[in-house]
Amino acid sequence: MAKKLPELQRDFGRRIRELRLRAGLTQKQLGDRCGKRYSMQRIGQVERGLTNCTLETITSLARGLRCEPIELFLFETTRSIGGVSLSDARLSDLWRALSEEKKQKLLRVLGELM
Repeated sequence: MAKKLPELQRDFGRRIRELRLRAGLTQKQLGDRCGKRYSMQRIGQVERGLTNCTLETITSLARGLRCEPIELFLFETTRSIGGVSLSDARLSDLWRALSEEKKQKLLRVLGELM
């Protein structure tokens, strides 16, 4: 089932904050990277889930965070695999960090486990 808009805005804002902090940026620095229309206050509103972002805003945020727009939507949705709690976003981050060779090795190991 699709999330309700306020919940989606809140989760989106949390993800923006997470990515901003991971990049070592202040709200002002992110705003500067996004363009002159993005003040520290506006970034704060997005992070608190108070703003219904347009596609233009999403694109600007992705550019400012130096990531693909889809990465802004990788929320911390927790799943359980074998009794171990894992985050979808964390798994995605780990996967992207792997070299192609390591990805192939991991896929072979996973294939054998299944």
